Formats: sequence, structure tokens, C-alpha cells
Amino acid sequence: MNRRGLFKIERRKQMIDLKIKAQRPAIIKGYENEIYALVKASASDNAQHSESLPLNLSIVIDRSGSMAGVPLEEAKKSAAYIVSKMRDIDRLAIVTYDHNARVILPSQRVFNKAAINEVIFSITGGGSTDLHQGWLAGAEEVARNKSSNSLNRVLLLSDGNANSGETSAEVISSQCGQLADEGIITSTYGLGHHFNEQLMISMARTGLGQSYYGETADDLLDPFQEEFDLLINTFAWNLKLKAEAPNFVDFELLNKFKVAENDPACWHLPDLAEGGEAWALFKLKVNDPNENSKTIEVLRCNLSYETKVNDEVKIHNEGPIKLVLDRLSPSAFNAIAEDEEVKRRLDELTIANLQERAREASLRGDWVRVEQIIVEGRRVAGTNEWLQNNLSELAVFAKRRQRDQFSKEAIYSADKMNRRLSSSTEMHSMDYDMSAEIDKKAYLRRKVSRGKRMPRL
Repeated sequence: MNRRGLFKIERRKQMIDLKIKAQRPAIIKGYENEIYALVKASASDNAQHSESLPLNLSIVIDRSGSMAGVPLEEAKKSAAYIVSKMRDIDRLAIVTYDHNARVILPSQRVFNKAAINEVIFSITGGGSTDLHQGWLAGAEEVARNKSSNSLNRVLLLSDGNANSGETSAEVISSQCGQLADEGIITSTYGLGHHFNEQLMISMARTGLGQSYYGETADDLLDPFQEEFDLLINTFAWNLKLKAEAPNFVDFELLNKFKVAENDPACWHLPDLAEGGEAWALFKLKVNDPNENSKTIEVLRCNLSYETKVNDEVKIHNEGPIKLVLDRLSPSAFNAIAEDEEVKRRLDELTIANLQERAREASLRGDWVRVEQIIVEGRRVAGTNEWLQNNLSELAVFAKRRQRDQFSKEAIYSADKMNRRLSSSTEMHSMDYDMSAEIDKKAYLRRKVSRGKRMPRL
């Protein structure tokens, strides 16, 4: 078969559409230009059906003294919810920890849900918090049955600071990253106002998982539902985006994705799940080389990822996609409208950055600066109702001078904006409709407050 025929067959097997576009499809010729480029990865319309992988999970539950009572009961209910949704092809381990870690349910297939729930609801409160030992015990259970033919996850819950055993955030996060490189992902769940949010988010970022928190025990079930919804709808994983540009272009990725394979121009994107788009926003400084061409290439990207089709895990490569822009006079350039989607993604990441700065100010007790940053964020948000409502939630904590609550809401909101899957239908409506958000799959919802459960309409 000729090369052209082979190329067509390969395109029919394409699982993901990879697209790129700029804030404006042009630069001003003869000048230095600063532009933004959006890369999106979503399911291809003609994709083969990708099967969901069996789950290999370990739920690690903090049973320290502060969890006694309602918090521990809600944690157990959340674990039981996960069990209720699992299949007999899935594996589950349950680990508890206080000053010691204990594997109360070694990793096993989910055949007898009643017996597993009996183990879960037998958990009682304990002492101090050796978070590292608990996480490590959970990871070891996952590692015993890890395979490329399963989604391997540690789900870690804590309501307090790591105050026993290994407590260094740098050491713990580094170990999460090492296990992520081996295919064992860590997601974290914080409860209340006393856990170390910086540690929990860092573990999830380096561990390539999700980070969640609940203000109260009653809010805890929402993130567990979101995680499980994501797991069972994932159709592509281990996404790696590689970017390159000519020597007259400097570029940086604005999202806070983990660098892949020690390559500063390659990043891990979120796993791709049904109805979602993974996206990355680049900032480019283009020093126009004053050539005679009408167009100029400023960026190209490639994407690698894995799927499962016909019981076989396959590695795919898409790209390169190229960002080619017109070279225009200043007047012609200024006549071109900004792309609304690129602008909204830039606004979102700008506000995420502002939230992190506001958090730092709150930890210093500089509430005047916090309020100034919120005002700046409102200006950036403009008519975006979701971002405005999000800032309103933060403003309540700021007005009350609630440092711990403000710190957690700000950092979790910023983290989600940096690493979230967006809905493929999100740009169809510019309004924020709560009922429409609730109708989405949990992992695609734009929550106003990360620490509170979605309202039940």
C-alpha cells in the first residue's frame, strides 16, 4: 500500500483532536509581539471506542483523634460510595493511619461489597497523624497489582497536619512524583480548616492526581463522587504535550502542569474523560525576523497518550500542529477581534495567579492587600459570571478575616483553574447557569466554591 493510503488509515484511528489557535491570528510585522496561544485536546469525532480500564485503588483514611465523630463517619460513607460504584474487575485496598498505618483491607477484587463495607464501617478514631506512612502503605498496596492495563490510584484523606514520621513536604511530594512516573497516581482530599493545604496540593500536582477539599464533613462526598466519575469516564491517559518554537520566539506555559521526562518543553496534561477538553495556554514573545513572507510559524506541538481498544493498550501520537500567523501592518492587526475563548482562558489563569497572591497576603495578615487583589480580579473577570461568583466567595472570607478558610479556598480554586478539564460545550453559552453545571459530569462542573458541595436543585 502506498504512503498516502497508510496515512489515511492512521488518521481514521485518531482518538484525540489536537488544535491550536492564537489570541489573534496575526502579528504586527517588523515589531516584537506578545501573544497567547491555546492548545486543546478533545475526543475525535471519528475516534474508535476507547474502553475504560479496570481500577486499582487504595483509599487511605486519616483516623487520627481529630477525625473522631462526624468527620470519620462521613469519610467512611465516602469510601462506601466508592465501593458501591466499583465492578468485580476492579481492585481495592483500604488503609487507615494515625501514628501508625494499618492495611485493614489488603488489595483485592471487589466481589463481596458487603464484607468490604463491614471493614470500612469498623474504623474507629486514633491518635496523631503520620500522613506519609499512611500514603506509603496505600501506594504499596496499589504497586503490588499495578499494570499498564489498569488505572492505579491512591486516594488520600486527611483533616490535619502531618505531625508524626516524615513531615517534609518536599520529601513527600518528591516521592509522589517518583511513583507517578511509574504509573501510580495520587489524589488528595483535605477536610476542614486544619490540614496542610500546601502539602496536599503539592502531593497531587507532583503525583499527577486531583486535589480536593471539603469545608465540612458534609461536603466530603462531593469530591469522592467527582474523582470516581472521572475515573470511570477516562478514555485517554498519560497525555504529554511537547512544544517547540523557532529561535526568534520565546514561550512559556502558563498552566501549572508537571514537567514530563525532565524536558522543560514537555508537560503532563490531565487525563482526558468523556465530554472534556484538556487545554494549555502559552505566552509567546515573537521578535519578527523582518522577512518577506506573508505568514510566519511561531509554535508547533505534539501530543502522546495512551488508550485501550479491543483489550489492548496503545500509545498514540498526534501532531505536529502548527501555529502559523499572518504578518500584518499595525492598522490591519488592530482591526482583528480577539478570540473569545483564548481571552477567557487567559482571564481564568490570570485570576488563578491573583488568588495565589491574595492567599500569600492573607497569610501575612495583610487584608488591605487581599481586598485590593480581589478588586483587581473583578476587573479581569469582567462579565464572566463564574469568575465573579468565585471572587465573591473569597471576599466573604476576607471580610471576616478568616485566614485558614481564605487560604484553602484560594489555593484550591487556583489549582483547579490551572489544571481542570473544561466542558466541550462550555463556550456555547457565556452565562453561568447553576442548573446547567449540575447536569454536567461532576469532573466538568465549574464550582463557585471548591470547599462546598454543589447545591441539590
